[in-house]
Amino acid sequence: MEREQIDYPVIDAHVHLYPDALAPKVTPALGAKFGNPPSFDGTVAGCRAADARSGIAASLNLPVATAAHQVAHANDFWSAHVPDVEAERLSGRPAVFSLASLHPGFEDKPAELERVKSLGFTGVKFHPEYQLFRFNDPAMDDTWAAMSELGLVAYLHAGGERVFSPPFHSTPGEIRDLHRRFPSLRIVAAHLGGFRMWDEAEEVLAGQDVYLDLSHTFFWMDDGQILRIVRKHGARRILFGTDAPWQDPGEVLGACLNMPLSCAEFRAILHDNACALFGIGVQRGKKIETPCCAEA
Repeated sequence: MEREQIDYPVIDAHVHLYPDALAPKVTPALGAKFGNPPSFDGTVAGCRAADARSGIAASLNLPVATAAHQVAHANDFWSAHVPDVEAERLSGRPAVFSLASLHPGFEDKPAELERVKSLGFTGVKFHPEYQLFRFNDPAMDDTWAAMSELGLVAYLHAGGERVFSPPFHSTPGEIRDLHRRFPSLRIVAAHLGGFRMWDEAEEVLAGQDVYLDLSHTFFWMDDGQILRIVRKHGARRILFGTDAPWQDPGEVLGACLNMPLSCAEFRAILHDNACALFGIGVQRGKKIETPCCAEA
């Protein structure tokens, strides 16, 4: 197998980080709840160090507001890491960017989305299992309409969840229906469209005009099915993601680089798609060898 040396920046589009004051409590507690130790301490500095070891040039934080009162403070805090921060792009160290958060119980969601846009955020993370809502609840329609109008990306947890029990709120079918109802809404469905619901995701989401990410797929599902979904969906709508610190970013990147993809597919998944979708600009990363099995 031919090996190609890539030197474009690898972007991890799915990590979860916490403020320094909260991380020492939150990260160990969640690690115990998930049943696996975190790969680093859940801080911005810890993420930078893990990325430096792994050869990842930038990570995108996806904060989840588990209560409505957390929203404004969380968005104020993470606004220091909006994707167009010049200092991050030019610092020479692994960059950390962030999306915004929003809770379905927030009183005036469209107004907060206007503020989120004004702060420079390019998208918002939603997690229906923690936030206890369904994507197609009519009470959310004003949110999706506002996000469509503002051009904000809806980054959605998809599928099951290790620390919750079924029935789950975020099935691949729910995401397909949301896309049909709001076709101009830019959607990313995490975990290849549905954690532990990959047969359904392959059937109803693969090939739709939404993005899928690779977080919590390697080491959890059959590699052949990962490749099959990527090929059916098209690499131009796949994002590399690790779910760090809940998976080790270096291990996940290594598993991704072992996939029998073309050089063009690797570049789209590891770099181009995240840059285009989130407006991320980073310096050239360190060189990594990746197998390229075929020309695109």
